[in-house]
Amino acid sequence: MSSYLFYNGKILTMDDENHIAESVVVKDDKIAFVGEHEVALTFISKDTEKIDLKGRTLIPGFNDSHMHLVAYGLTKFKADHRNARSIEDLKNDLKKFLKDEKTKIFDQWVQGHGWNHDKFKEKRLPRKEDIDEVISDRPVYMVRACYHICVVNSKALELAGITKDTKDPEGGKIDRDPETGEPTGILRENAIYMVNRLIPVTENIEDMKNLIEQSIKDANKVGLTSIQTDDFTYAKSYQQAIDAYEQLKAEGRLNARINMQMLLQTREKLNDFLMLGHKTGDGDKWVRFGPLKLLADGSLGSRTAAMHEPYSDDPSTSGLLIYSDEEIRYLLVTAHKNGLQLAVHAIGDRTMDQVLDAYKMISEKHPKKDPRFRIVHCQIGSSEIFEKFKELDVIADIQPIFMLSDIAIGENRVGPERIKTSYAWKTMWDKGIRLSGGSDAPVETFNPIMNLYIAVTRQEPDGYPEGGWYPRQRIDVYQGLKIFTRNPAYDTYEENEKGMIKAGMLADLVILSDDIMEVPHEEIKNVEIDMTMLDGNIVYSK
Repeated sequence: MSSYLFYNGKILTMDDENHIAESVVVKDDKIAFVGEHEVALTFISKDTEKIDLKGRTLIPGFNDSHMHLVAYGLTKFKADHRNARSIEDLKNDLKKFLKDEKTKIFDQWVQGHGWNHDKFKEKRLPRKEDIDEVISDRPVYMVRACYHICVVNSKALELAGITKDTKDPEGGKIDRDPETGEPTGILRENAIYMVNRLIPVTENIEDMKNLIEQSIKDANKVGLTSIQTDDFTYAKSYQQAIDAYEQLKAEGRLNARINMQMLLQTREKLNDFLMLGHKTGDGDKWVRFGPLKLLADGSLGSRTAAMHEPYSDDPSTSGLLIYSDEEIRYLLVTAHKNGLQLAVHAIGDRTMDQVLDAYKMISEKHPKKDPRFRIVHCQIGSSEIFEKFKELDVIADIQPIFMLSDIAIGENRVGPERIKTSYAWKTMWDKGIRLSGGSDAPVETFNPIMNLYIAVTRQEPDGYPEGGWYPRQRIDVYQGLKIFTRNPAYDTYEENEKGMIKAGMLADLVILSDDIMEVPHEEIKNVEIDMTMLDGNIVYSK
């Protein structure tokens, strides 16, 4: 029987009624006592390991409300373009990757990730000709930082059968040269899948398990103990993804609690999955089935997030709705009636209205106790949208860390008026809207400390812009910690099991290097994770 005593530091329980404690006792996988140090001593034995916090902070384990864990693992086998500041950098990254390539995990395909044309000195999107200059004999697929548009080379277009005569798929767009009509190599939203479906996925489940295990090691280093992850797209099948997690659990190799977000974008995929009989909440404390996940629009960076009005910096487009009202309602109603929670990716105001109106219809025609509807991202809002969130008690799964990409483009994309109700975390919090924090990794890093820093300061790591970007929308440190600990547990109906340091709850804990409530806000980004405990076991220690 393992036992630990934590004392002599700041213990933030995230329990609003008793949010600071002197000591915590852990026995096996549960928290046995939280409170005064003298009383804690009556709960320990000679075998209890005493951990002196020495003024540091103890908090519940971090919980990422939305990411792609398998996709994060796969990035280690792709060219990394996150630091590219020009088309030439993009090509050099690709050359370096080809020179260092050791494992052709995707067979002959070459993949890249993380480029952002808004940071390129050329201020343009890459084209197939740019990639052909580096490699033309193998197909190349390179996804933008947002994962909502990609650039491919001529070989990839050839294999996909995409020509000037190919029609745009529903919910997608093939960019074409305005003079010749030929595809440029840029594919948006559902057009991405015309190429992506050709790329071999991990066939061997042992390879997938190793990839997941190594990714979770990285997550433990930044204090993550629970991960809500959308992985079905990146596995051979959804059953392979489920089996990989279940086998890791059975083998004692799963060092995070997994809540699966099931991306089932079509009627066929949804109905096929429902035949298995899984419902939200099925599983155990290690692996649970979460919500149906739908992608209802794109991203701000790619101008595919669906807006009511055109983009301010490109009046020719107002983005892309992936679904008609009829289709998205069919999918949501079907999942809802069959026991699945609902979570929809929506960034633009038009998309959020579409989803919120669908949720309202479901609430009226198919009422269910405590459905906990969710919208993931929730970036371009409005006063009317926030009222709908509150009225329907919809959870907003936000990603403060998206500001690393969007500070530079946000106001240009949507203009000076719409930006006032965009990324509006403080307004949403004050209205009583439930906020949960995620990273959408590998779109951005899944480091919760960096996410917290941005939520509190509204600044990039170098302090830009001075005073913060629309600083009235900053949240305080305690609110930010709740968004990444307690609130995500509510997302998954586990608020009575984790997310707080409270007697009887799971012993998932993190020691921070500093008193995070007292360090200057600009120094939050430098706070380190000294220890991560999961289920009463230390899974990471600096």
